Amino acid sequence: MEEQNFTIKYSFNDILGNESLGDDPNDFVNEIDFEVHLTDIHGKLSEVIAKGKISQILFSLAIDHGYPLYDVMDASESILDMSGVLFELEVGKNLWEKIDAYFKDCIPLNYNICYLEYFEILPNYRGKGIGKKIIISMMNRFYFTCGLWVFKSFPVQHSGAIKKTAFEDLDAWDQQMEYNNFEKDFEKSQYKLFHYFQQLGFQNPFDVEYFIAQPFDVLAINE
Repeated sequence: MEEQNFTIKYSFNDILGNESLGDDPNDFVNEIDFEVHLTDIHGKLSEVIAKGKISQILFSLAIDHGYPLYDVMDASESILDMSGVLFELEVGKNLWEKIDAYFKDCIPLNYNICYLEYFEILPNYRGKGIGKKIIISMMNRFYFTCGLWVFKSFPVQHSGAIKKTAFEDLDAWDQQMEYNNFEKDFEKSQYKLFHYFQQLGFQNPFDVEYFIAQPFDVLAINE
């Protein structure tokens, strides 16, 4: 098969206003949407074959500005859920205790987190190693800005929103995803995701669904 080229397009908004940094917890979160395009030899972009979203959580910036980290964690429901797993939230304890203990031999370069909120690839492009290439490319791109990457391993076809929505009511992208053809057994589909992330070099030391890794560890394994 002819080799195919792909391009990742990133986008995020930075709204300029009169407010000071720290008036909103989202001041410390970059919501980065991305699309992966099939690209011809001239660099022209065509169809979108994958898409997703990264929440880049700037804990280091919040620390420098004296902004409460608990408030940053409350920027969104998904970030709050993730923080409840990764951090030591008991009053009087060090927030980073669990992470520092797990990475005791080489603690993260910084405490900024790149949290992959979701990542989807169209069925025709699955099983070809494209997902791995995308993840590695993103980790290289954000190498010095994120000390830790976090993935939540939950099969999207089993989400309540997808299961309760009739096919004809799904948007164009979700229809292309063909969720009905995905693995219907939850445990089997989750195991496949577990195995996928573990092969990349991620581990889930604190919770069955949340996988974490430092970027240089993953990149070293996948050179």
